[in-house]
Amino acid sequence: MIIMVENDFDKEIKYKLFRTVTEILHPSISKKNISDYKIIIGEDYLPVRIYYPKKISEMNQIMIYIHGNGKVTDCIGKYSSICKNLCLKTDSLLIAIEYEEEKSNYKDRIQKIYETVKYLYHGLEMNDIDLDHICLVGDSTGCHMITAIHYLNKKEIPIHKEILFYPTLSLEYFGKSKYESMEKNKNFNPGLLESLESYFLEVSNKEELKEEMMNPLKWENQEVPDTLIMVGNVDLLKDEAKEYFEKMNQESSKYVELPFCAHGFLKTDDKELENEIYSEVRSFLG
Repeated sequence: MIIMVENDFDKEIKYKLFRTVTEILHPSISKKNISDYKIIIGEDYLPVRIYYPKKISEMNQIMIYIHGNGKVTDCIGKYSSICKNLCLKTDSLLIAIEYEEEKSNYKDRIQKIYETVKYLYHGLEMNDIDLDHICLVGDSTGCHMITAIHYLNKKEIPIHKEILFYPTLSLEYFGKSKYESMEKNKNFNPGLLESLESYFLEVSNKEELKEEMMNPLKWENQEVPDTLIMVGNVDLLKDEAKEYFEKMNQESSKYVELPFCAHGFLKTDDKELENEIYSEVRSFLG
């Protein structure tokens, strides 16, 4: 349960505390294109950063964004530009969850993100936002957190659709792999598997995680919402993403392979590729 009250540590933190999402949806005239808030979770907090479209009165969607790990994608300094692009090119209000990398183990981090996502969905619904207009979005290791949210969710969060960019789905990237793409594309993704191994060894205690939370490819009857998966055709993790897609209701979901793209393509400076990415995203959002 999230308790939205003043805490002693509140005075030491520069983020503003919001008690509802009303201020996000109806910001003051003096607001900037980006605003920072924090959500209080028990005796802890999680910052969120809001990216506003040019005309909030004409926004089409609300995205809740869970970013990947900068040690893996090598783009932690570019997440602001990635979020800004997603916001402006889809006319969406984007809420980016700014979890801290080093201060919690992986299980605790997932739980905090789950509580934050639950709070945001319920708050948006209470502010008369159509749930079909809310989309959960993640990239790389952020996608694994999204699959963990599905595992934890007991119909408390009404997630209707989501977008997964070059998803990292498993915590098990060690030793031999059955995926051809991991061997075939390793020259296009130098150091990626080593980065994943280092990251998950550092942050996770696998003994505390259920097998299904570690690897959603082992799910039997887990429901997932309508999903857009976008992956580069030379991504090491391409085959894993495709296998995950094949477990879905493919009539309402979509799998897209982008030519000549590896892991981390959202940080592209290629305008043609950028146009293709956001064209697919807009089409999926409807």
